[in-house]
Amino acid sequence: MHITDYKKYADKTPDQLEMDDLRKLVLYFELLSHVKMPIASLVIPVFKAKQSLIAHIFSLVHLRTIIPYEVIFVDNNADVETLDILRKLGANVVKEERQGITHARQKGLETAKGQVICTMDPDSIYDPYYIDKMVLPFFKDPDLVMCYSISKSYGRDFQLTRKMQIRNWLKVNYFSWKLSQGFMNRIKYVRAVAMAIRREAILPIGYNTDLKVVSGCDDGILAIYLNNLGKFKYVPVTIYTALPPPREPGKPFPFCNERFLIKDEGINTTIAELELEKAP
Repeated sequence: MHITDYKKYADKTPDQLEMDDLRKLVLYFELLSHVKMPIASLVIPVFKAKQSLIAHIFSLVHLRTIIPYEVIFVDNNADVETLDILRKLGANVVKEERQGITHARQKGLETAKGQVICTMDPDSIYDPYYIDKMVLPFFKDPDLVMCYSISKSYGRDFQLTRKMQIRNWLKVNYFSWKLSQGFMNRIKYVRAVAMAIRREAILPIGYNTDLKVVSGCDDGILAIYLNNLGKFKYVPVTIYTALPPPREPGKPFPFCNERFLIKDEGINTTIAELELEKAP
């Protein structure tokens, strides 16, 4: 399927699917539950993912591989709608109450059984041969610790306007140029949306759950640590991910460590008290 074909699944719930589609998704997770010794673990943190989740899961259903794998959704205080979708489809969900993407990924790492951990996002659509392309290189090169790729973007409801196509072309070419500029440039463009890591390499390190940043550095920091342990490999593979939501100045992205959430209501109260009354 092309990315635009996923529009019919945008913002859908299991109850709104055609019966054949619903059966396909339920059967998919039923079959995955019988995989006892996965080689790859797909770890997908979820927070507020209702709009894209069904489409994302269909992209998983379309994966083509002979490699046994598992899919782990990490509930990081997700909303009711997101959890309801996963529950009705019978997906494998583990809970992580500590708010933050790094906490969620660490929980997925601790739960995973596979030799290779693939970190993925619930607003992304993946190439049918994603697992083969990202996982098989680890068995060809014992010194390899990470595979990574570049994602393209899609617009609202999985549409690709002419402007978005041009943006994607510029992004891929710009990132490809940056990735050729040496390690210090490369690590800035490693993204968890398309990252596969050898489990035995990452386990002793784990994710830094105390990053003093708003978001977006956990994958780069991890890449720095892994660089001292082995080789990296860029893998050209097709991935589409949603454009990030707009963010109010001075406020964090919604999926960040809890240290950045405003807890002191006294500040807001003081500001309100200092506001001048409107003139009649």
